[in-house]
Amino acid sequence: MSNIEGFVLNLSGAKVRSANLSSANLTRANFSGADLTGAILCGANFQDTILKGTILVGADLTDAINLTEAQLAEAVIDETTILPPHLKHLARHSATGR
Repeated sequence: MSNIEGFVLNLSGAKVRSANLSSANLTRANFSGADLTGAILCGANFQDTILKGTILVGADLTDAINLTEAQLAEAVIDETTILPPHLKHLARHSATGR
């Protein structure tokens, strides 16, 4: 899979509110500007996933894999966003991506 150019999944601008994407392989997906409000993303793999402007308000990211502080810095989160343990400190800062 490392030889594939570009994004594997392009959902930029998509409205995917309250979707259940638990354990989904979102490697190299593009969610730029997508609305994932209230989505369930428990255990999803975010390796090289683009989250620029992605709305993750109220999303459940418990046990998300390969999710980074840099990715969340570009996304819109708030105190209702459930973050994995290694990123819980970001909830106190409520990154907005703006």
